[in-house]
Amino acid sequence: MSGIDSKVMNLFSYVKLEDRVPQGHPLRSIREMVDKALMRMNALFDEMYSEMGRPSIAPEKLPRAQMLQILYTIRSERQLMEQIDFNLLFRWFVGLEMGDQVWDATVFCHNLERLLTHDVAEKSFEGIKVQAKAANLLSK
Repeated sequence: MSGIDSKVMNLFSYVKLEDRVPQGHPLRSIREMVDKALMRMNALFDEMYSEMGRPSIAPEKLPRAQMLQILYTIRSERQLMEQIDFNLLFRWFVGLEMGDQVWDATVFCHNLERLLTHDVAEKSFEGIKVQAKAANLLSK
């Protein structure tokens, strides 16, 4: 018997993004290393952001998004934002929920620029490299 092609869409979903990512997916271990490296940088993030003004993109989400851009060779920030918008794996990796709005590419670049002036990319990569070396994941 054939299934029914229903056009009715669910308004609510009770599935967590975490459950949609396979347990053995390589991005799980990469995210764990990235998160550990970023946790060590909380003091730097606190220095970079003012207590006043509009809330910015969380500084931890920017390097995660940049990591996806590098790993998946996404050519531009606009394409990256498009991918994060509809790719559940990317949303999970960055730390966005299903209902969260993806940033405008210009806003993303502006916020990323702040991190680059404080060498966040280099410091986070160094933290990841130390973990990878400790786990014997690096080749010569």
